[in-house]
Amino acid sequence: MTNPSPPKPCAAPAHRVRRAAAEIFSSQGYDAASISAIAKRADVSKANIFHHFKSKAALYQEVLKNACRSFTDSIDAVSRLEEDGIGRLNAYARMRLCDYIEDPMSSRLVLRALTSDCDESDIQPVRDDFAASFHRLVELIRAGQTAGQLRADVNPALIAVLVNAGNVFYAQTRPLLRHFQDIDFADDPHDYSAQMMDILTRGIAAG
Repeated sequence: MTNPSPPKPCAAPAHRVRRAAAEIFSSQGYDAASISAIAKRADVSKANIFHHFKSKAALYQEVLKNACRSFTDSIDAVSRLEEDGIGRLNAYARMRLCDYIEDPMSSRLVLRALTSDCDESDIQPVRDDFAASFHRLVELIRAGQTAGQLRADVNPALIAVLVNAGNVFYAQTRPLLRHFQDIDFADDPHDYSAQMMDILTRGIAAG
């Protein structure tokens, strides 16, 4: 596996630092990542990094907030759709799966943060952001239940977990799934999403 290419020198230093930090944090985790390694990949000095970010923790929080932004964007986009509860949930699942596949680095960053044992104060902001986005997804599902489109006897948070879990597992294991003889959807995420959501929504559709 080849290492990601260093950010182009013509980019603004702060942008190069963010990109380099995202690559290293996502591959090594917070504790193992060093400012020296980030500076080398970004082609800047350590002093330059601390000119833009007061600490390693501040830099970590910045790249995590950027990585989490797509969750909020997906909820915003789905909330504007003129669809019923099932239609919006299907749209959310497709958007998130595309984001996981198109930007795996951000996905790894968020997953590491949510399961990390590092100092709570370093990752609490991203956990708060993720929790807020998750709550909005639960409320979107609950609205579908209130409107009589989705079963009201199912915990909406459980539905939200199932959708996200199905997406994350697929996105993270696609390289392995390609070698399973029974799987013909490893390279067709749209088909996977459609089938997964069809199975799920048939189980939670009202009446």
